[in-house]
Amino acid sequence: MNFEEAEPTLFEIIELLKEGLVSYATGNTAGIDNEEYKRLRKILLSTEQLSDKLPDFLKQYRSLDEFWAYIKDISASYAGRRQYLGEVFNPLLDELETDSAAMTNDYSELEVIGSGGFGEVKRMRHNLLRMDFAFKFFSPIFSNGDERNLERFFREAQILFRLNHQNIIKVYDVGLLGSKPFIRMELFEGVSLNQVLKDHGKFPVNKSIDLMNELADALRYAHEVGIVHRDIRPSNIMVARPGKVRVIDFGLGIYLENELTSRLTKTGHNIAGGHFTAPELISNPKLIDPRTDIYSLGAVWYNILTGSIPVGRRMKETLLSIEGMNEDIAEVILKCLEDPEERFQSMNDLALAIVELNSDLF
Repeated sequence: MNFEEAEPTLFEIIELLKEGLVSYATGNTAGIDNEEYKRLRKILLSTEQLSDKLPDFLKQYRSLDEFWAYIKDISASYAGRRQYLGEVFNPLLDELETDSAAMTNDYSELEVIGSGGFGEVKRMRHNLLRMDFAFKFFSPIFSNGDERNLERFFREAQILFRLNHQNIIKVYDVGLLGSKPFIRMELFEGVSLNQVLKDHGKFPVNKSIDLMNELADALRYAHEVGIVHRDIRPSNIMVARPGKVRVIDFGLGIYLENELTSRLTKTGHNIAGGHFTAPELISNPKLIDPRTDIYSLGAVWYNILTGSIPVGRRMKETLLSIEGMNEDIAEVILKCLEDPEERFQSMNDLALAIVELNSDLF
């Protein structure tokens, strides 16, 4: 199967149609257009699994005009129409959730291998294939209690299937178990860059350049296919010997935005891990700009060399005090941390600068 061409899940299609029809039936005609209605309806009607379970009106009415004539007779009030559409779609969504839960019969849970504000990661073994995978389960609060956020999560999760790079964790599946969204990924036998720093201390300059070369290439690839990570930090970089690297947690824009907005609203201060987050992204959590990844990569680079965070006026002096450091390397790192217009303007530019540093060392 070619995951780069993966279709949306049935659950996602039904959610999109439900939300679109609720919007249309309650006065927001921009919620769904006639072509989208026809497209989603055609997919569902051609799905044998659903043929005898879809609401009758969906089988009968081929256009939004026909749907409107029907729904306005069901109820004269917006609340009544919303309730009716919930009554006909929600049981179908619940059944699909139950069917998804049956998937776990194919897997045995082995251990929890990570946890955080998003939920937890479990090592699970496919009982027939006898292969291990990593399942990231997101807590129900991931969507902030807003079904539109959950819908957006599944829509954005489609981008994960477009990422095919040796330094980006491979995603095989996304879905919903109960109220918990999940992502099924390759199991990478490594540890986070945070753990590497705890176990082995700061990186030598030449090793840091090797690592940045791998990471910049991964992010350049992601940017070229239109994907910005927006949360590059040591905990989202996995490392294994000999020199294997993976970037994880692409496609979690909803979580990042909710986390940034929540923490800033409550405290007015930077968030945990925020020292690796570009200032303009902290100010505007919805910003999607490749240069924010450049800042974050520069902050990680500074951190693995110095053991500290990139703040203050003495950053250049701190870098130049490191054995093996020179002006050219320091300037590349510091340029990543400039204001947006003064930074490298693309990850490609940064990647080329790192390659140049590498060639100068050998």
